[in-house]
Amino acid sequence: MKEKTGSLVARRRSRRRRWVPILVLGTIVLIAGLAGHDHRLMPGSSSQGPTAGGNGGPPPQVVDFRLVDASTGAALDKNGVRFDGIAALSLGGGRFAARVPYGSRVEVIQADGYRPLALPARRDAGQVIELIPNVVYGVVTDDSSGEAIPRATVRAGVSQSTSGTDGRFTLEGVNSSPHVDVAAPGYERVTLEIGDQIDVTVRLRPRELRGAYLTFYGVADPDIRGHVVDMLSTRELNALVLDVKGDLGYVVYRSNVPLANIIGANDIIPLPDPDLFIAQMKQQGTYLIARIVVFKDDLLARNGLRAGLDVAVRDDVTEGRWQDLEGLGWVDPFREEVWDYNISLAEEAIAMGFDEVQFDYVRFPTDPAAATRLDRASFSVPSTDESRPAAITEFLRRARVAVHRGSGALSADIFGYVCWREDDLGIGQQLEMLAGVLDYISPMVYPSTFNGLPMDPSYAESPRYPYETVYYSLEQARQRLAGTGVAIRPWLQYFDDYPWVSGMRYGPAELEAQRRAVSELRLPGYMWWDPTNLYRYGSATPVR
Repeated sequence: MKEKTGSLVARRRSRRRRWVPILVLGTIVLIAGLAGHDHRLMPGSSSQGPTAGGNGGPPPQVVDFRLVDASTGAALDKNGVRFDGIAALSLGGGRFAARVPYGSRVEVIQADGYRPLALPARRDAGQVIELIPNVVYGVVTDDSSGEAIPRATVRAGVSQSTSGTDGRFTLEGVNSSPHVDVAAPGYERVTLEIGDQIDVTVRLRPRELRGAYLTFYGVADPDIRGHVVDMLSTRELNALVLDVKGDLGYVVYRSNVPLANIIGANDIIPLPDPDLFIAQMKQQGTYLIARIVVFKDDLLARNGLRAGLDVAVRDDVTEGRWQDLEGLGWVDPFREEVWDYNISLAEEAIAMGFDEVQFDYVRFPTDPAAATRLDRASFSVPSTDESRPAAITEFLRRARVAVHRGSGALSADIFGYVCWREDDLGIGQQLEMLAGVLDYISPMVYPSTFNGLPMDPSYAESPRYPYETVYYSLEQARQRLAGTGVAIRPWLQYFDDYPWVSGMRYGPAELEAQRRAVSELRLPGYMWWDPTNLYRYGSATPVR
């Protein structure tokens, strides 16, 4: 039995030995066919080959090139080379050959890890062809200071990268002759045609945005809107914050997001022709910010069931909708369906031409109605010091990815006291966590909302100290966020102090004091908040 088995093994070995020379011979013939037959027929050659193939037509011609890496000069020695999409065979030493249709010329050479190369009409035999790696290395710096800019977004086609803390980036998958778009919070966006470059230095110029807020209804009033447009046309302002989804939950134009129509968010349309309005603003160089109120959404809280979404914050005692002092409902910040709705509105705004989306009321509710309490607000997940900021941060992280996909920026409004506090104030806003998922942070440092400053009890009557309140609050935030790459662009107070407090008038001197604080801190701009939209003093900023 053992002898029989051994004979079978011997026969198998014998057959294998007979195949070896045949396989070797086939490989030699294949290489010879590519390397030896017409290998000097370069693209564009008119030399005649064999008269006919087996099907009555001319057989393919063989073309070959010597390819080297343009950055190192080294010969290519890898697979994944294609001549007009036809796989090429490596012959060693950087030479590659392929059979292409007879009489044709190779238009494009492609190789994995390299930019496609379009060949000129004529090319001499034996000339070396340099392929450029499909990667761009670079650094993004401040044009005025030379300092590195972290978290700049760098794009070339579908490829995208983000600069590190040292300003450096690596952009992979770059096509031939790429246009590279670079954007960073607080800087002017630039587009560079880098051609064959692999290493680039990008210098961005700081940009100061001076904005004003136009309400959901203010945009429909020709006098109110006209006054703000005048301020933009004289360059007192260069940015406009417009309610896209306001405090009541209505969308300012007819939205194509299905849920908006189902819950009635399209029932009031103050801006019936948004494309015309946006085009006019863009024509005069206005930076457009879409304000979207997120979790204070009475429409979604009341009408979400029409779409099968019960996302309202509930009252633990009555089991009805929890309401705030204005009698408005809120939606659950833990519910991803709420996240998706607001992200869809944000994507739509960017696609329409807005440069930035700014989320407001991106927090847990405060100020309960008289008939309820804050601790009676019920959510789908237990509200804790850990769960609240985690939910807000994750929502913003997803939103930023979506907004960046459309080449927009993302910002969020936060309470002024967040600049001073290290916890989340019970509302889910923790400064350092927010910095990691936003392009701009906009503290609402209205002196009227402060009850003194933590650093000095002598500033107890905050409205009387507009400069000090704004300066010291923003300085706290600036120190805490140094090196994170997020830009601080605050909301400033344009309204008089609350009548139930002091009723103090806020005129040109108080406006200028706040603006001066921002300027001295060298922050990239500010926005005026006037709920009346009257802006009766114009802007405190000199015309430029």
